[in-house]
Amino acid sequence: MKKIITLLTFVILVGCSTTQSNLKIDSIDTFSLSNYNQFNIKINTTNLSAEVNPIALERFKENLKSAIEDRGLIYNKDSNIVFDINFSTKETVESDNLNFHYSRYYYDYYRLRDNVYNVTQNILRVNLKDLDDEKTLWTVVTIWRQGSNRSISYDDASNMLVDEIMVSFL
Repeated sequence: MKKIITLLTFVILVGCSTTQSNLKIDSIDTFSLSNYNQFNIKINTTNLSAEVNPIALERFKENLKSAIEDRGLIYNKDSNIVFDINFSTKETVESDNLNFHYSRYYYDYYRLRDNVYNVTQNILRVNLKDLDDEKTLWTVVTIWRQGSNRSISYDDASNMLVDEIMVSFL
């Protein structure tokens, strides 16, 4: 009985500790955030659609700013490194596997179903640029569907995303 409880505990711990992150991070080999002492954050507003909640985007910016300041960097609008936040939405057409008898529609006892639908995907990319060298030093991108619990419009998800980003600097 003790072995079964130990095994179940181990399985639960491994399952809880290996949550999959949907972040894709890339940086140049020589980059280290500890080489800098000042930073700036800008939101790219040129391509923002009306679907984007500017309050959630500003809240994400403030969360990122406070997390970077906690790492010892100083916020300065004239800094030579800038965190550039880009947010966009993309509509995709998807279908499910309900095409019965090779038809877009099939009959069930309740209604006719259409197996083609639109999905709104939100894309958030944060680039760290060195303005003096005109180079991108580090980048992160994440994608989630509209209404997902990973959306930055939720405080917990925004804080989790910032925490995952800050872990990449270790």
